[in-house]
Amino acid sequence: MAGLFLGALGIIAGATLGTQAAINAMVSRAFGSPIIAAAISFGTGALFLLVIAFAVMRLQGVPAAWRDLPGWAFVTGGSLGVVYLTTVIFLTPRIGAAATMGFVIAGQLLAGLAIDSFGFFGLSSIALAPSRILGAGLLLGGALILRFA
Repeated sequence: MAGLFLGALGIIAGATLGTQAAINAMVSRAFGSPIIAAAISFGTGALFLLVIAFAVMRLQGVPAAWRDLPGWAFVTGGSLGVVYLTTVIFLTPRIGAAATMGFVIAGQLLAGLAIDSFGFFGLSSIALAPSRILGAGLLLGGALILRFA
C-alpha cells in the first residue's frame, strides 16, 4: 500500500512540473525571455520554500551533519535546477508541454539509471538489468512519438 501511495505522490509531483512548464511559458511570452521567467519562478519558489524551511528548522533544529557536505553540494542542486527550468520554459512553447515533459522524464530516468548503477552521491548501487534498460528505451520511444507523431 505504501508503494502505491509513493507512486501516486510521484505522479502528483510530475503533474506539477507539467503545469509549471505551461505557466512559466506563459510568463516567458509576457516578458519575452525564458531567463526572466525562470528567475521569477525561482524567486517566488525560493521565498515560499524559505518560509517552510525556517518553520521546519524551528521545529526540528539543524543537524550537525550539514557541516560534512562538500561545498559543491550547496550550489549544484540549484544550478542544475536553473538549467532544467530555463530549458523547459524554452522548449514548452516550441514542441509542446507533452513532448517537453516526455523528454524531461526520459532524461530523468536515464540519469537515475546511471546514478543507481554506479551508486553516485552516496546511494546504494542497483544493477542495470535488461528490464531497466527496456523500460528506459520504451520511455524514450514514447517521448519521440509525442514529439514527432
